[in-house]
Amino acid sequence: MSWRRGLLGGLGMGALCAFAGPVNIDLGRQLFVDDFLVASSTGVVRHWNRPVKAAGPVVWPSGGAAPKVAGKAPATLTCATDGGLWWDPTRGRFRLWYQAGWLGDVCYAESRDGRHWEYPDLGKVPGTNRVFPDATRPPLDSWDVTPDYAAANPYAAWKMHISSPGNTCPDTLFASDDGFTFRELGVAGHSGDRSTAYYDPFRANWVFSLRDYRPVVGRSRRYFAASSFGGEACRWCWPEKQKAPAAQGKVPDSFKKYPEPAAWLVATNGLRRSLYSFNAVAYESLMLGVMEVLYNTPGDNGDCMKVGLPKQTGLHFCFSRDGKTYEPRVEPDIAPEGWGSGKWDTGYLSCLSGICTVSDDELRIFYSGLRGDGRKLKAKHWKDNGMYDGGAIGYATLRRDGFAGMVADAAGMLTTKPVVFSGSHLFVNAECLFGSVAVEVLDEAGAVLTGFSAADCATVAGIDATKREVVWKGRDLAALAGRTVAFRFHLGCATLYSFWVTKDAKGASGGYVAAGGPSYSGLRDL
Repeated sequence: MSWRRGLLGGLGMGALCAFAGPVNIDLGRQLFVDDFLVASSTGVVRHWNRPVKAAGPVVWPSGGAAPKVAGKAPATLTCATDGGLWWDPTRGRFRLWYQAGWLGDVCYAESRDGRHWEYPDLGKVPGTNRVFPDATRPPLDSWDVTPDYAAANPYAAWKMHISSPGNTCPDTLFASDDGFTFRELGVAGHSGDRSTAYYDPFRANWVFSLRDYRPVVGRSRRYFAASSFGGEACRWCWPEKQKAPAAQGKVPDSFKKYPEPAAWLVATNGLRRSLYSFNAVAYESLMLGVMEVLYNTPGDNGDCMKVGLPKQTGLHFCFSRDGKTYEPRVEPDIAPEGWGSGKWDTGYLSCLSGICTVSDDELRIFYSGLRGDGRKLKAKHWKDNGMYDGGAIGYATLRRDGFAGMVADAAGMLTTKPVVFSGSHLFVNAECLFGSVAVEVLDEAGAVLTGFSAADCATVAGIDATKREVVWKGRDLAALAGRTVAFRFHLGCATLYSFWVTKDAKGASGGYVAAGGPSYSGLRDL
């Protein structure tokens, strides 16, 4: 059975058997970012948590990230729009693809710890870490690098998508066996700048998040999905009737036989804000998205040019169970520091493909920001007048699975919808330093199963752990494998972030781990 199949809706706990089928939870940790698995709760509230920014950037021009090209000054900006940062277990390194200079060069760095970076000479342009010689790459605005999840070795099958600057411009695809030498696969279609591409392993699709412009909503997105990266199945026709007023190109006739991308995420635009860019990655049992939102106070390009400071964009987490529906948080999870702050991330915050690295206890969400430079206002071109200057890459940290937690400040209870599993070990990610967590298992009628009551449970108490097994006295959860059950969590002064059932006694969830990390041998926690 599909790991999602069988969920019909959110009935209360009157009769669990009213469901046509359970949710298979074999794949990954089950997060509480929504009510997908919540049947009922009392004395429990969902609390959202924000990442904590590190003190400063880890990749910046004077730190060695600017390529040194004969006859040219080093770039004064490093940024990720969207670039890519992934742990590569075959090299034992974090690998970073980033942009040096606005609309500049694709450059490469690597690191053992994600904090201290090296910038190897790739030999493309001698003495630099540039991936492309100027003459062989298309102009780039946004772009992304992603391992091919479907390949036998994803780390020998890198994919790159480049979105050129302007409107109705080509989206060009590349592939590489090593992440250094990329071969062009051709143009997939056309779109506006700040378009991105990512892989959805739950549906085995490459998703292209294409920037659109419509007079009523302004910046917006279109959705196109393909089972392959390149080839006839991975081509679309851009709807010319939706071109921005300043469109720079026309869709070639050869593309007009392909389908048009569907309008997407339009409702996320609102008063004084618009969806500037969007990227996503598989994390545990769902898709984790990051919306880059433009706030119109202060304003858009014209206002920023007047002062040489960056646009105000912030990063909003969002999550999807179906691969297309994403609801952003209202407030930014990583916010720009704002004009007058003097911070390295004053504005224009952008995420990286891969979004976050993962360890047992912590997520690191890497992002770039711009300081801006108001000393360059005499420059006539927006590219040179300071608004796209002083860029760097840093990160913020968040507890593992810690986007949201179910909190009981006194005695609380949370009951899941019907589930089924094949594993034998239940784990929780919980904070109960001053309280406790106990779990009981219910049958399809909502009755507590003999031997699996809260009284039979070895209560978890006095701990703060991102991975702790829950056991029952003299009973083995393996006896319930394949059977439809529900879990009831009894929380006392405790926060529950996630739970999962696994065959692994050490707690490997089998879920996806976003950009990965040194604890993982691949893109999943196996």
